[in-house]
Amino acid sequence: TMPSPAVAKLSSAFIGIMRSLHCERGGCQSLRLLPSSQHPLLPLPSDAVADTSSSHGPLAPSEIQTTFLESGITKVAFIRHGNTAPASIDFERKLTELGRSQSRAAGASYGIDLYPFCNEALCSSAPRCVETANLFLNSLAETMQQNDEDEYALPKLSLQDNLYDGTMQPEGSRLFKKIGYAPVRSYLENENLDDAEAARIVLGNYARSSLDVMFGATSKERNSTATPDIGIDKTLLFFAHAIYLPSAALCLAAGLDCSD
Repeated sequence: TMPSPAVAKLSSAFIGIMRSLHCERGGCQSLRLLPSSQHPLLPLPSDAVADTSSSHGPLAPSEIQTTFLESGITKVAFIRHGNTAPASIDFERKLTELGRSQSRAAGASYGIDLYPFCNEALCSSAPRCVETANLFLNSLAETMQQNDEDEYALPKLSLQDNLYDGTMQPEGSRLFKKIGYAPVRSYLENENLDDAEAARIVLGNYARSSLDVMFGATSKERNSTATPDIGIDKTLLFFAHAIYLPSAALCLAAGLDCSD
């Protein structure tokens, strides 16, 4: 069991950094985290999914907390892809010039404040997210060079098919067409009870899958160093999609037992 001061330090760090980036609206909205006992995407973390389970049973909250703490990751940046152009197949949507400009501007501005990063940056395999991530990181590197930063390390993109919201089809697509860009609450507390239940299933599955991916990345980060990186304050970058981003963030907050 982790000592309570360490848990409090970790939880406080995550409460301060959880964000859902809405690039197409040109702004960044802070997430208001709900206590894990109240969040409608749960049960978590007691219902942790199979990929993070061991022969001893589901992943325990203390295991998630310990892994993040020992990996040196104290911040997670949830970053949405930039503005896109329409396409007949959703997966093939590409960034517009506005979207490319947004991605470069993000890397050159708050990207600097998020440095240093862990070794991997998690990214949906959808081309619009991959391009956003590459532009973000390249712009950040150029800015650091202009600031005469001679030594810096950028993360390697880890493309994750299950972070593409198309994996939640067909219900995810139906709900998004009907409700659109809206807070998570608009989905989960929809007046149409069938839609609310469908959203709970779709977003809950995505959130749990995201927790698997984040736990895997932090485990590798922890294992890549001989001693725990406590106190280094690294950022895990997470590039993905619209309404799914706050779902992933809230699930992580629950897994880390953030209580505010």
